[in-house]
Amino acid sequence: MTSRHVSHSSVRFGTAIAIFGVLALTACSGDDSSSSSDTAGPSTDAVATTDVVVTEPTTPVSTEAPVAPTWETIEAPADCMCADGSPFHYYLREASPTKVLFYLEGGGACFSAEMCTPGSGTYSETISPVSKLEDSPGIFDFANPENPFADYSVVYVPYCTGDVHAGNTTKDYGNGVVTEHKGFVNASNALDTMIERFPDTTQLVVAGSSAGSFPTPVFAGMAGDQLPNADLKVFADSSGAVPDAMGFVIGNWGTLETLPDWPEIEGLTVDQFTPAYTFIKAAEHNPNITFARHDFAFDNVLSSFARMAGLSPDDLVSVMRTNESKVEATGVNVANWISPGDDHTIAVRDEFYTEEMNGVRFVDWLTAFMNGTPEADNYCVDCAG
Repeated sequence: MTSRHVSHSSVRFGTAIAIFGVLALTACSGDDSSSSSDTAGPSTDAVATTDVVVTEPTTPVSTEAPVAPTWETIEAPADCMCADGSPFHYYLREASPTKVLFYLEGGGACFSAEMCTPGSGTYSETISPVSKLEDSPGIFDFANPENPFADYSVVYVPYCTGDVHAGNTTKDYGNGVVTEHKGFVNASNALDTMIERFPDTTQLVVAGSSAGSFPTPVFAGMAGDQLPNADLKVFADSSGAVPDAMGFVIGNWGTLETLPDWPEIEGLTVDQFTPAYTFIKAAEHNPNITFARHDFAFDNVLSSFARMAGLSPDDLVSVMRTNESKVEATGVNVANWISPGDDHTIAVRDEFYTEEMNGVRFVDWLTAFMNGTPEADNYCVDCAG
């Protein structure tokens, strides 16, 4: 953005010319009076005056349309990297200086030699191109007048580490499979850039889909440490059905060693690190954070993780409601929406605007939450869809 400065030098110059003109007219009038009769008395003729109007120049009104914000690629430092050790980068879209969306991309996870082998298909191994964002629906459709994020600045953190943005270790799984789980390092660097670029943030939404939704409470708490006057909200998309029994996987990612130095999480163990735990402890650390979640009752992706924990996919809704109850039992309210069917994620899909349940549209429900006027939780009745 450039600032426009209107110089007044031209005004001063124009005024000087006008004054000079008045003096010249007066001088000429004096020369003419010398030709009158010497015996004539004082002149009774009225002295003619000339009103001089000085008009300040006006700034031309631009007829050009304002330039729409574009995506900027930020190259991360060398300690940031993807699972294969390749360089990491993220994206930034500068719009509002005070309203910001910090978004963590999803894309699976890995925690064994088989799962972390390149080409296994269990997690995103490469960084999404910026063209994906330029053509993206849902919350990144900035031309949609119903988009509550239409005028937000955005920091978009791609995912390529298999550790739900929570790792900071190099893990040797054996059989030649060595994985750089540096998701927490990557996302933390992006968070620092966000705070540096938008120090006047008053409204911050930390959102994530799938793997990206797990650490949203933690990053909201970290942001609040540096932006104490910002209104903080979390939107977690499609991670509500992960059972406590999956806590063991974080031991492969070095997550306990990467968590912020908060007294609320002192002495944390792997078994204690549950999906509900991050919400509870983030809220204890900063009671001003408010939370919203969206899930599909029979999420086809989370069903696979349930099977790993020995649970039936038919019990996913029970897991979602149990996780919700654990959080709210501590006095922390979470706005919940559970849709029917087995889809996965809603934030970056057209369904963000078309989803409607029990007479309520999801986009309206989330917009109300963002505006600080949350509506009631909305749960599917016929969850099979």
